Amino acid sequence: RLAPMPANLGHEEAASLPLSGLAALQGLRDAGRLGPGQAVLVNGASGAVGTLAIQVARALGARVTAVCSAPNLPLVRQLGADRAVDYLSEDFATLGPCHDVVLDLVGNRRPGDCLAALRPGGTYVSCTGGPPGDRLGPV
Repeated sequence: RLAPMPANLGHEEAASLPLSGLAALQGLRDAGRLGPGQAVLVNGASGAVGTLAIQVARALGARVTAVCSAPNLPLVRQLGADRAVDYLSEDFATLGPCHDVVLDLVGNRRPGDCLAALRPGGTYVSCTGGPPGDRLGPV
């Protein structure tokens, strides 16, 4: 399939959209089984996949907690995050088990930390290039 390149993007930016968008979609919809009314935490929300994951999650009807650095908090809020967490000043693992899906795009935390943010029956999806079977769930 072909689509016109967005006029406001350069060739490099436009070329990254399909891969990043597919990773976000497959991570949330397919592996995470995210749906309307659910809550997702996106660790690495200001990167290429993360910014698209916020938008995909919102399109699926989910509430989004976006974890990124302080300078990127306005960006993730503008993209639709309901809550934005600066990882240097707040530990998302201490938010408690309030998410149905954790999408880890960074791999800077132990899986146990990510699991602490999940509700019972929630799903942890890692896109960090870890070993096969890195998807854990339901917990």
